[in-house]
Amino acid sequence: MVHIKKVEIFGFKSFGFTNTVVGFEPGLVSISGPNGSGKSNILDAIIFALGENRPKVMRVDKLRSLIHDIEGSRRGTKMARVSLHFDNSDRKIPVDANNVVITREMDEHGENVYYLNQKQTNRNQILDLLEVANASLTQLNAVQQGTVTRISEFTAEEKRTVIEDLIGLAYFDEKKAESLKQLDDADRRLEIALARMDEIKKRIDELEAERNLKLRHDLINREIGRLHAISASNKMKVIQSAKISKERSIHSLVSEAKRLDEERAAIKKEISALEAQKSSFMAEANAYNQAKAAIDSELSAAMQVYESANTEAITKTRRLEQIQARLPQIASDLELLHQSRASIEAQMTELKEMIAKIKENKNQSTVLLKSIDSETSQVYKQQSQVIAQRKEIDNKINGLTTKLNTAKVTLAKLESEINDTKSKIMTNKAKQSEIVEEYAKLEQLKTRLESIRNNHKDAITELKTRIAEQESKKA
Repeated sequence: MVHIKKVEIFGFKSFGFTNTVVGFEPGLVSISGPNGSGKSNILDAIIFALGENRPKVMRVDKLRSLIHDIEGSRRGTKMARVSLHFDNSDRKIPVDANNVVITREMDEHGENVYYLNQKQTNRNQILDLLEVANASLTQLNAVQQGTVTRISEFTAEEKRTVIEDLIGLAYFDEKKAESLKQLDDADRRLEIALARMDEIKKRIDELEAERNLKLRHDLINREIGRLHAISASNKMKVIQSAKISKERSIHSLVSEAKRLDEERAAIKKEISALEAQKSSFMAEANAYNQAKAAIDSELSAAMQVYESANTEAITKTRRLEQIQARLPQIASDLELLHQSRASIEAQMTELKEMIAKIKENKNQSTVLLKSIDSETSQVYKQQSQVIAQRKEIDNKINGLTTKLNTAKVTLAKLESEINDTKSKIMTNKAKQSEIVEEYAKLEQLKTRLESIRNNHKDAITELKTRIAEQESKKA
């Protein structure tokens, strides 16, 4: 049996929150004291540290009740900790140390943590170590109250099982049963693995065929991609050459359009100057027309005066004729008539002078009219020349506008062709990027297939090794 050197108890049942150390000397140790002094609590602490989880064995209703003052008003961490110090100089516990310390801590939430020589471990490892050292909970290492009377009432079979537990045979029986169970499970898994081997082989053959098809598909896709890239590069070269030629033609058309715009601006300036000259000529023509109208009005007034005087002279001559006809009858009135005749002749002379003046004014007005007519004819000739020049300029402007429109149309066509080439370039780039993405995806699929194949190979090798191991175990 292993020997417990000492027990350190903290916060367990009635021991409070100060480290309580209980030492055990080699041999028989007795702990005495009055009832309720906590003698049994030391044994409860020992079996608690050994991994006991049944509250009734440790005389509580639940494991949380093992913590001292769990429902009290104490502040801070509420926990229970028990450490067992074993003398392992004989190496009964399979740990390479003279002293082995097993510690169990439990917090207020019922969570347990185990330590082996201050290193955290789990409960199963602690139980396995104690089982090897014949110090487990089921081997009567800790005798509770009433256990002696219960042992005395055991049957022969129960006593045999207890003795086997004490000498360690039950542990090996359990290990044997567990090994037999594992062997049966291994046989079943081996049968399943052998059944699956055929399926895996078929699947490997299918995957091999699929891999060959995939490699062929990848090779064909690479060749297709290379051919597409070559055709795309050739198309790009043709498009770039066409683009360069069209850009040159566009630059020439733009320069010609600039030159035509400059000529158009110069012609517009000439047209504006001619319009100014035309407006000045029209103002002079209007002034000449106004002067001619004034002269025509004066001439018409003079002609009216001349006509009135002429009619008056005619009437008076007629009257003289009548008077001469009536001379024999009016011989008596001749003297009076001579007086009136003298006055009339004076008036006639005045009228003749006025007619002569009117004729002179008429001649002058005719001369002025001729000069004005010549000037107006010259103005009309100049105006016709200006109109002809204006027509020529309009024809030139129309020709330039038609050329400009044709240049704009060609420019728009070239821009549309450039846009088409750009769109084709973009589509070719998109196709190229799609081809690259598909190539990357295929590479990823290839790597995945290779990894799956390697995994299958590893699984097959592992299954073969397991089969060999199981066959060796079975043998």
